[in-house]
Amino acid sequence: MIYDFVYLLLLLTGIVVLVENRLSRIILFLSIQGFLLIFPVVQTHEDDWKHAISLISLVVLFKAILTPLILRWTANKSKMNESTTPRFGYLATLLFMILGLVLAVKVTEGVTALTIPVHKIALIYVILLVYVGVLCFVVRRNWLALIAGFCVFENGIFVLTMVLDKGLPFGLEFGSFLDAILVIVSGGILQLSPHMHTKERKV
Repeated sequence: MIYDFVYLLLLLTGIVVLVENRLSRIILFLSIQGFLLIFPVVQTHEDDWKHAISLISLVVLFKAILTPLILRWTANKSKMNESTTPRFGYLATLLFMILGLVLAVKVTEGVTALTIPVHKIALIYVILLVYVGVLCFVVRRNWLALIAGFCVFENGIFVLTMVLDKGLPFGLEFGSFLDAILVIVSGGILQLSPHMHTKERKV
């Protein structure tokens, strides 16, 4: 099923954001993940194309374009080091991922039917995507990678609510784009704070 494959790609892009050591590639895959969110929107709003088109426009603007652009602009202005590594190393990160896979399988045990035609394995992918976003807060040190992890977490929550509830009222869905607002505000604050510039260059 094509949507199951899309959920797998969403998870894989999240894993790349988690383990990638180049900031430019982290931002690139975060943008790719934003574009992939179009497919769950289409799947859950196929009976309401007016709503779907409005939501897709927000997804593309906020998640696929605006958030990555702001992150890239802030990283360039801050003269941030391009290379970054996980706090505990790649082996420990892999062990955390295995633990998350086990937990996701346990959470979905007994799930036989959903409100939309999504297989159990797809639900596992989405839960793991949320977990990967949380894991970024544990294993990442670079603040830009931390914000990217927050975006992955929020993208996972966005997809999970659609999978389980077949979409939310439009006003509530708009709240799922607060990650872009956070990125914009954070980027602006960092550019206005000489202390943060000095601290970043010393890292």
